[in-house]
Amino acid sequence: MFLTMKVAFRNISRQKKRSFLLAGAIAFGMLAITLMNALTGGVVGNIRDNFSHALGGHVFITGREWTDAGQMIMKIRSDANLDRLLEENASQIEAFTRRSQAMPSLIFGSQQTMHMVYGVDFSEEDKLLDSLVVTHGSLDELGSKDDLIILPQPVGERLGVEVGETILIRLETLTGQQNVGEVKVAAFIEDQEELGLSAAYTSRAYLNTLLGMDSHEYQMLNMFVTDLDFVEGFARTFREGLRTLEEEEEEEAEPAVTVTVAGMPLDPMGEQEELTPWEGTRYQVMNINQIMEAVELVVGVLNQVGLVIFLILLVVTMVGITNTFRMMMIERTKEIGTMRAFGMHQKQVKRIFLWEAVLLGLLGCMAGLVLSGVFAMVVGSLSLNTDPSLQFFLNNGKITFSLPIGSVFLNTALVVFTSLLAAYWPARAAAKMSPMKALSSHT
Repeated sequence: MFLTMKVAFRNISRQKKRSFLLAGAIAFGMLAITLMNALTGGVVGNIRDNFSHALGGHVFITGREWTDAGQMIMKIRSDANLDRLLEENASQIEAFTRRSQAMPSLIFGSQQTMHMVYGVDFSEEDKLLDSLVVTHGSLDELGSKDDLIILPQPVGERLGVEVGETILIRLETLTGQQNVGEVKVAAFIEDQEELGLSAAYTSRAYLNTLLGMDSHEYQMLNMFVTDLDFVEGFARTFREGLRTLEEEEEEEAEPAVTVTVAGMPLDPMGEQEELTPWEGTRYQVMNINQIMEAVELVVGVLNQVGLVIFLILLVVTMVGITNTFRMMMIERTKEIGTMRAFGMHQKQVKRIFLWEAVLLGLLGCMAGLVLSGVFAMVVGSLSLNTDPSLQFFLNNGKITFSLPIGSVFLNTALVVFTSLLAAYWPARAAAKMSPMKALSSHT
């Protein structure tokens, strides 16, 4: 086999121009599909990171309970079972965030609108601040003052408010009383409502006072995990560990995932469940992948389009390889006859042609991967001053390329297979050539 490979390599080396054109065509196709897959992979990664920072984690736990007055409220209390799960899985948890949330009326003058507001601890959520794209104002005072709010740009435009002005927040406390507070607009941020992420942010301590909660209490416990590849199993561990015996006995199906205006799950409560109070706290556990399903579906469509284009390029390349190998067979007629006369078998002749196709395919793939790597490094190092709405798809203003190693091997295997398929019939015809006729040929 080594001798066969050596002869095949010699053959493609002596026809440098022809080999360069064939390998170049393969490299172009490999470059196109690699950059497409790497770009979509990077976009998904950036959106996932920005989503997780804006939402405060990769895994989200919310708690619901019934009050003595028969009202269902959203709150997480001290829970020995939850504490045990957190301790057992501490090695997989990178960081925690604790948040409150409300859907209040925001009022400025005669204008008002309802919008999701998250109460966060800005001193703990530096990743959140880094992920926000500020269009007006500044985030510098957020750690020192509680009565500040960050508004999405469209919300500010609907209210007609400017940075530095004060708006009213009107909402109900957890127990149903009306409450009103004042907050000053610290900054406007780029809205991502088309991605299901549209929320205002204020201090958790201040929002808690309006909700009738202590400043240290919270409604959502969010966790950043150390490895996103295991986020599904991590969330399942908490979902099963926090499930009560009463829930298991009811054999209720898990509620369908609902992404609200702010991208966070507001538990869809049915009428029957509202009429059936329970003891203690019931938890709902979600993960970032559930929220990213719609985005990944769109990206999957883009990858499929890229694959179709790649296959079309491969078909065109296959036609070129087949025609080229036919010409090579005609040019090497006497050479083939000589090798057969010296005892070379038909299979060996065919293998020489097939090995040439394999080597051309591998060289084209390597060239395509190297070119795509260089392109990704150059483009990925550039800081883009793009429209703020596009910053959500970038990583600190830079395009990110991310290509799973499995895609590289799959694309390479596909190229080599199509190269072999294209060269098979010319190789077979060369192997069946009669030595006597080949030696007497004038070609």
